[in-house]
Amino acid sequence: MSDNPRVAYMLQHGPLPHWVKVARQQREQKAQEAQRAADAAQAEPEPDLPRGRHRAPRRWWGWPATAISSTLLLGLTTLETLGRTLTHEIGIPT
Repeated sequence: MSDNPRVAYMLQHGPLPHWVKVARQQREQKAQEAQRAADAAQAEPEPDLPRGRHRAPRRWWGWPATAISSTLLLGLTTLETLGRTLTHEIGIPT
């Protein structure tokens, strides 16, 4: 038995303290739990991601802003043209 390095160490330094044994057991237990969790994760297929809220919203203001500004510009041009015409027909100098 003196050939065994563990036995030689124990004979030279004395027996291991209790906390070393407990720590080793806890490490082994955590390793087993991690292995079980990894096996369970591989067995279950990953769920599909839901569509919708995770995406960035589309820019909605482009076309409506163009339509509103075009309508306002057309209305202003029409009002200006009608205003000139009406004031010229009535005889009010502008």
